[in-house]
Amino acid sequence: MTLKLSVLAAAAALLAHAEPWTVDALMRIPNLADPQIRPDGQACAYVLRTVEGRAWRAKVYLKPIPSGGAQLVAAGSQPRWSPDSELLAYLDGQVQVFDPAGRRSRTLTHAPSAVSAYAWTPDGRGIAYVSVDPGPPPDPIVADHDYRYARLYLQPLEGGAARRLTTADRHVVSFALSPDGTRAVYAAQPTPLNRNTFDVDLFELDLRTLADKPLVVQPGRDADPAYSPDGRWIAFHSQGGTLNYFAARQVALVPSGGGAIRYLAEHQDTSYDVFRGGNSFAWSRDGRWIYYNAGHSVRDYLVRQDLNSGRIERVTERIASAASFTPDLARAVFLKSSTSRPPEICLREGSRETPVTAIHDNLAAYPEVRTRVVSWKSRDGLPVEGILYLPFDYREGRKVPMLVELHGGPTGVALDAFPVPRTYPTQVFLQRGIAVFAPNFRGSVNYGAAFRLKNIDSQGFGDFDDVMTGIDQLVKEGFADPGRLGVMGWSYGGYLTAWVIGHTDRFKAASVGAPATDWITYYAQSDGPKSTLITYFGGTPWNNPAAYNRHSPRTGEANIHTPTMLQVGAEDINHNNEIYWSLHDRHIPVEYVVYPREGHGFVEPAHQRDLMERNLRWFTQWLK
Repeated sequence: MTLKLSVLAAAAALLAHAEPWTVDALMRIPNLADPQIRPDGQACAYVLRTVEGRAWRAKVYLKPIPSGGAQLVAAGSQPRWSPDSELLAYLDGQVQVFDPAGRRSRTLTHAPSAVSAYAWTPDGRGIAYVSVDPGPPPDPIVADHDYRYARLYLQPLEGGAARRLTTADRHVVSFALSPDGTRAVYAAQPTPLNRNTFDVDLFELDLRTLADKPLVVQPGRDADPAYSPDGRWIAFHSQGGTLNYFAARQVALVPSGGGAIRYLAEHQDTSYDVFRGGNSFAWSRDGRWIYYNAGHSVRDYLVRQDLNSGRIERVTERIASAASFTPDLARAVFLKSSTSRPPEICLREGSRETPVTAIHDNLAAYPEVRTRVVSWKSRDGLPVEGILYLPFDYREGRKVPMLVELHGGPTGVALDAFPVPRTYPTQVFLQRGIAVFAPNFRGSVNYGAAFRLKNIDSQGFGDFDDVMTGIDQLVKEGFADPGRLGVMGWSYGGYLTAWVIGHTDRFKAASVGAPATDWITYYAQSDGPKSTLITYFGGTPWNNPAAYNRHSPRTGEANIHTPTMLQVGAEDINHNNEIYWSLHDRHIPVEYVVYPREGHGFVEPAHQRDLMERNLRWFTQWLK
């Protein structure tokens, strides 16, 4: 196993004077998001989310560049500057427009449903926005009937009635306006159902006549369009004409008006992966260069691509948001991550980068999180990487208890960045002397399509081997104590954790969050795209049931002897019942918690705190 970062130099004397990490300290870490530079480059707006009472609250702030105090604008999200830099719009159910000079906001849109997305018109005289058809939810609910579509509207800045731009029954998910304001390109799926989120096509609309025509119609998702400065080309994020969930995602171009699609990474020798990035674009004024985010290994990057040669160049590393540029690309702001702090807003001018915010400076009082990037080979020889978080008091040569955290997806990824947990309290584990190991098993993003494709028909087998061989290597090196190991994960990580403990007794304790234990049942219960499971298992449950059963943790539940924590939201698909009764009936220690009002991802601060506290108590008890 190779170690890519220097060895920890943590000292007990320093720890004695540091603030201890606690679950409450983690919950006090705010979430900084969506930085937007003013077109004149002299200020930026951003969103800050903090816990207020029983909920997370988002507020929009305005800050001068490069320095100066931040000004609270209002509660809201999605700040966007007018083209002339005079006004700042944001969302608070409807589009609000803030005048920094007069320090007042006014409600611009009066849509009967909440606005989900919007953009200024190029001349600054109006705002285009997306809102869902009005009406109560259907009662009773009849499958495949009574859809309420998201449609595109245009609202004049001076007021008056909004104009509906899309009339066809399509569900708009993203859009862009042409630089001359005469056209719009929008991405839409045939119904509002979540199962159609990988069935998205592009359409172009003449804003004068409202005539629209198909622009990109092919299998998979084609979305997040952006016009070139001359309006001749449209960049978009593409699934590449396939329904294969694990296949390469592409940054693509299509001519305005229609024509052949050009996939920019095709025939390019590139290690950059745009499965997660590549969906927010900035163009150079001459249209030669296009900027977007991409991942490689355990970091994300801002890159730019020469559209003449196809060459891709790295602009900056550790980017943690889309970059917001001035029109001449002279300045940009974005979130930048590190291993020692959560992301802060950074200003880039040329090749120079300057911090804009210092929201997290108070974390200097706590022990610093340090990481190692580790690599190993799986049982079949596949190279695998992961992130290792070391206990704050770690000394070389000492064996330590270790928790293995399995990410979701499986198309998630563990990045070499400061963790801001809401489920498993990483820093508090480190404070207690417990290491945390986060492997990027096959199926993870940032390693290219070939690495993801190895997860097909391999769930619970290939990824299991990836995880076990990583642990084996850390044990062999004398780092991990083989008698004090734990494993935990949520979503796909919960599935894989359930599989792991059904196939090995090496772990002292486990925590299983929101798993699937039976893929046939999950196929029918899930509202997600069916193409994902069809890709996994080579067909539907009705024509390939053996594959679904072969990869279901249910087949190993009778073999679970590991004390297990089970957690799930009451509004989520709940397969934890099966594991609970298997353990309960056989008198295996188990704690089973269901959280009211929560879906697959928890939103209530009290529940996030409870998740972390329970997992902390559980693993502290069993790994002592």
